Amino acid sequence: MLHYTIQGAGHPIVLVHGFPNDGSNWDTITASLSESYQLLIPDLPGAGKSPFVRDLTLAKMAKALIEVLDKEHIEQAIFAGHSMGGYTIMELVTLFPERVKAISLVHSLASADTEEKKEARRKSIKLLQSSDIGKRTFVKAMAENLFSASFKEAHPEAIETIFNNGMQLSADALAAFYHAIMIRSDKTEWLQQNKRIPIQWIIGNEDNATPMAEALSQCHLSAVNEVAIYKPCGHMSMMELPDRLAKDLRYFADYVYSF
Repeated sequence: MLHYTIQGAGHPIVLVHGFPNDGSNWDTITASLSESYQLLIPDLPGAGKSPFVRDLTLAKMAKALIEVLDKEHIEQAIFAGHSMGGYTIMELVTLFPERVKAISLVHSLASADTEEKKEARRKSIKLLQSSDIGKRTFVKAMAENLFSASFKEAHPEAIETIFNNGMQLSADALAAFYHAIMIRSDKTEWLQQNKRIPIQWIIGNEDNATPMAEALSQCHLSAVNEVAIYKPCGHMSMMELPDRLAKDLRYFADYVYSF
């Protein structure tokens, strides 16, 4: 069972963190968002206080999120996922569409990795599993790639925060998450067929991990989309522009739960 926390009351929003973080990555927006909504904030397997699961897949993570809903007797919720959290939600909606009220993809995509990207991930997995130095090198490079140029220059401590978060995960957990991301299937066909579930897209104009061009090529495919482009912003709007992210998530939830 995943470890998770609950904040606030009202209609439910599940906040699913990205890689290499845990549920605390949402701390910058939860105080504001929980004034209007009940927030369920899990740690995915191997992150935070949740136990590690071997042979990890997005499907296993999606099923674990449904277990959280079942435990809390929640039939349907908005799911907001950052990066890997968004990939997990896209897996969840194909397996359990009846449990999803709406989706917010925060710097995330519906598409799969290209073969070139998969090969780069395989090399990264070998590096981080090779030694403690390899793990540190991998996490440091990732942390430095997540922010816009101006934010990174003004807030070097943000890189240190992500680095420390990543180093708290075991090499096995890091590799398992990265492998699960690497083998994910393409969900763009689902987007094209989706007529019921509203989708919000949070896109950073300087996002190196989820390039804006890729997100823009997908954000119009479903019937109902809400698109927000953040400038200047990289991959971590909850750290770079937390007030705007909280406002946009609240606006989207207000719309979804109004009908």
